[in-house]
Amino acid sequence: MARKAPARRKLASRSKRSRQTSRKSSARGAAPAVDLVEIPKAKWDAAKARERWVKAAIRRGIEPVAREAGCTERTLGRWIARYRLNPTLLTLIPRRRGPTSGSRRLEPKREDIVSAAIETWRKSREPIPISRAIEEVARLAKTRGVKSVARGTVVRRLAELVRVPKSARTLRQRVDETPRTRRALGVVQADHTVVDLVVVDELERRPIGRPWITIIFDIATRVVLGFHVSLEAPSATSVGLALTMACLPKARWLKEVGVDVDWPFCGLPEVLHLDNAVEFHSEALRRGCNRYGIELTYRPRGRPHTGGHIERYLGTLMRRVHGLPGTTFSNVKARGKYPSEKRATLTLRELETWLTLEIAGRYHSAIHRGLHCSPTDAWRRATEGAVPGPPKNPESFTVDFLPLVHRKIGRGGFQLFHIRYWDPLLPRIFPSSQRQIVRFNPRNLSRVWVAVPERREYIPVPYADLRRPPISQYEQEAAIREIMAAGRRTANEDILFATIERQRQLIDKARSTTRTRRLRSRRPSKVLPNNGEIAVPDRGGTSIDFSRPPTPYRSERWSR
Repeated sequence: MARKAPARRKLASRSKRSRQTSRKSSARGAAPAVDLVEIPKAKWDAAKARERWVKAAIRRGIEPVAREAGCTERTLGRWIARYRLNPTLLTLIPRRRGPTSGSRRLEPKREDIVSAAIETWRKSREPIPISRAIEEVARLAKTRGVKSVARGTVVRRLAELVRVPKSARTLRQRVDETPRTRRALGVVQADHTVVDLVVVDELERRPIGRPWITIIFDIATRVVLGFHVSLEAPSATSVGLALTMACLPKARWLKEVGVDVDWPFCGLPEVLHLDNAVEFHSEALRRGCNRYGIELTYRPRGRPHTGGHIERYLGTLMRRVHGLPGTTFSNVKARGKYPSEKRATLTLRELETWLTLEIAGRYHSAIHRGLHCSPTDAWRRATEGAVPGPPKNPESFTVDFLPLVHRKIGRGGFQLFHIRYWDPLLPRIFPSSQRQIVRFNPRNLSRVWVAVPERREYIPVPYADLRRPPISQYEQEAAIREIMAAGRRTANEDILFATIERQRQLIDKARSTTRTRRLRSRRPSKVLPNNGEIAVPDRGGTSIDFSRPPTPYRSERWSR
């Protein structure tokens, strides 16, 4: 009896551990139930033999029975523990080696951290990215002093715990759909958003509304390549101007805004990744990208997560904007009773300066949590090899992304927006009428660009009457609407400019409202009102006397 006591204590100890292990296994999910006839004969015979050894071990002890059965004491102890929990033959059916389906290998503390982070992720009503749950796991692990959990483990837990409709794609597929590259300028994303800030006009410093911003973002290095801010809704022009800033050196831009920072990132991207907005499908953008070898790719419809890089940065930038006077915050609830319009102080130009300092001065030098270094350092590492350089002809590159129309051009010039355009070079280039591409800037129609046949260049063509002031396309369309409302079926150039001048004078004399201030902001910068009068456009010190009769060029003397 004294000899068997240690064995019984050992059996009881092992059985206790085995029962605990078995309870954990059963809690995590046992082997799926099958019909008796589906069990192979070999496994059924093995289970019957195990049952005999288990009953014998319970009566006589583990050690002698284990020697007779030809197995280890530990294995026999597991059989006993499983049989005691469920004393049927099925519990002793041989199982497949390895962890059971649904089992967990993480320690309880780390498993609790993952569960807590996923629960927070699930409760959010906003479609926050998976990376937010991964960051929360790392934060909780650091707080509790345990080792963090791998990204793949968190993604698998999310796929198991989050109830996704059958029609939806799995979380792993969502992660795989996100564009990835390690090459600078390999994949560049573009997107718009309304700035959470009310800006004021240049003259009266009164609020005129919230502007739009277009961002060009490199996903490999997380640098901002360029941006464009405007009160106009996103269009092909805003996309082209933002892309122009992204691809060209920014020394001139930094000098214009008066900011002394380093912003060396530029070059032609390989792929431009866009959403499915109308302005991203414009002919001007498509042709410009084709000319410079930029591949256009679009997000799959209904999968906004594929643009997560730039979407997240836009959210980060707006949180920085929330610290400026006149902010509207991200929603009405967050805004509360804050008087955004009363506190507004920044003009559109001052906002551009602040954005330049925020992006080039702070963001590019700060440590990025996803990169574990600053975007500037990431760019330097990624550009150790050769990268596409900036375009050789900056002016031509800018023009290539402006909106375009087709016009028949001849010796006498051409008409566009009810305005005649002419240049002395046109009779030499177009001795006979030809249909060509004409590009224009909707913000200033005083000059357009005509494509030269068989040559990859444009020539600037001004108004035929140089006395005309610069106007915007918005002003031209408003004048045409007024002319048509007065009962006229057609409009000539004189009536058009007279109507625009009358509209400007009415706006300048009208009571100062948000609408009138916004209308003034749509004018080209050189024709802002000065003491209630329309300013004469700056000719850059020209010595031409417009009161004298013109002297025609030799090419203008037509034979009758």
